[in-house]
Amino acid sequence: MNTFLEFIKTHKFTVLFVLIGLLLTILFFTIGFWRTILLIVILAICFLLGYLLDQSGPEGIKEFFHKLFAKK
Repeated sequence: MNTFLEFIKTHKFTVLFVLIGLLLTILFFTIGFWRTILLIVILAICFLLGYLLDQSGPEGIKEFFHKLFAKK
């Protein structure tokens, strides 16, 4: 058990991305490609909003969308 934990500590990103790949493969086969892509997009948007709230509060979200949709 101790060597297993050492392996995970030394190869944490390899283990992480293998688990992500396994999860994506399961999702592709169970709910389909486009639904999986939609799920990933929704999760990415929610992550971005949560990250902005953590970093700078509601003002950060307002500033982000203002920059995103500002006319040049």
